[in-house]
Amino acid sequence: MVNLIQKAMERHAEELNALSRDLWEHPQVAWQETYAAETLSAYLRKNGFEVEKPVGGIPTAFTARYGSGRPVIGILAEYDALPGFSQKTVTHEEPEVPGGAGHACGHNLMGAAHAGACVMLKEIMEQEKIPGTVVFFGCPAEEVLTGKVFMARAGVFDGIDCALNFHPDSCNGVNMHRLAGINNVKFKFHGIISHAAARPFDGRSASDAAELMNVGANYLREHIPDGVRIHYVTLDGGKAPNIVPNFAQTWYHVRAKNRPDVEKVYARLVKVAKGAAMMTETEVEVDLQGGCYPSVQNKVLAEAINEAMHELGGPKFTEEEKAYAAELDASCPAKPARLYSLPEGEHLDERIIGIYGEGTFAYNASDIGDVGHLVPATMFGTACYNMRADLHSWQVAACTGHAIGQRGMRYAAGILALASLKLFTEPERVARAKEEFDTMMDGETYLCPIPDEVRPPVAN
Repeated sequence: MVNLIQKAMERHAEELNALSRDLWEHPQVAWQETYAAETLSAYLRKNGFEVEKPVGGIPTAFTARYGSGRPVIGILAEYDALPGFSQKTVTHEEPEVPGGAGHACGHNLMGAAHAGACVMLKEIMEQEKIPGTVVFFGCPAEEVLTGKVFMARAGVFDGIDCALNFHPDSCNGVNMHRLAGINNVKFKFHGIISHAAARPFDGRSASDAAELMNVGANYLREHIPDGVRIHYVTLDGGKAPNIVPNFAQTWYHVRAKNRPDVEKVYARLVKVAKGAAMMTETEVEVDLQGGCYPSVQNKVLAEAINEAMHELGGPKFTEEEKAYAAELDASCPAKPARLYSLPEGEHLDERIIGIYGEGTFAYNASDIGDVGHLVPATMFGTACYNMRADLHSWQVAACTGHAIGQRGMRYAAGILALASLKLFTEPERVARAKEEFDTMMDGETYLCPIPDEVRPPVAN
């Protein structure tokens, strides 16, 4: 099977490079990914997949299906960009469009890698007469941690046996650490406008309410469980100091290692907001943007990914690519040594780290956690940018449209395809993954963290 995948990777290399670059050149932020959704669905339809679009009541979400019978393997793609990260493929910060969106998290590579893996899988399954079903899931709005959550609530993932997901990284491996669960909420305060000098007594300051809420939230920090984080920004605090503002808005994230802690602290935060409104005689609107579960990595699926990584071998970067990465590293702040740090003088990771990070926790979040509480799921990374870069940086955007990112993307496509073939041809692996999943869930039932009355922004 390895030889078949390697030949398929070579055969599709040019087209996948072009596809990832096309997505990179047309970045769109969460819920607005019309170009990516249409481009990827057209590519899969052209290659013989049955496309359903839209799904889950979300115009930029879709599925593409090939095959029949079990197992049914879900391939989870993302393609939303980040606001404000437009960047040229150069080694200094220079936007393509000032203030525009950009792929500083590499979701253009994710779209191309997952779609390419599905097409390679279909070709080999047809050639080798391998039974099973592969389903590509086009998942929007990961950057706001809600796309897959709304899809899960709508039952879009029902019927699959397991799910695989690739994310660009600075190394090649399966990080088993647990990512945080989160609630994402905006508090909108409504007061009474008045002249701040002539008639301040007539006004009811929405800005005062927002500030008091922030003070209350900071006092709350002493009384929350260990491992919970609260962070916020003020989106709107008024227009001028001589006007008592009738509107103010703050935006909060509550993160924790488990959903119960997220829910408990979120409920107390809402009380703080209501208390601030009561103190200032204003009104508060609680606008829950969404929420997601902590991620859980399935070890059985991770082992299949790890085997595929080693059988295909790590990426081999050119001297030109290494020089480009070295210049980018020079523009990044120095970092403390990480588990997978490269030797001095190296800037792109060609090694295979394997499975690592078991028993650790990171405060990053991803809505793949919700899928991982429905079926066995795992996520892995390949080296797609220079070692010192952090996700959500202009340096990453400079790599995701470059040959460096494309090399990591093609490697990921091959890994996804080969690992999926292992699951198709050895269904006992899927059975073991489900056993592990059942043990992890221990009778727990997934409950969507987004209430039914909260609709996807595009569905309003």
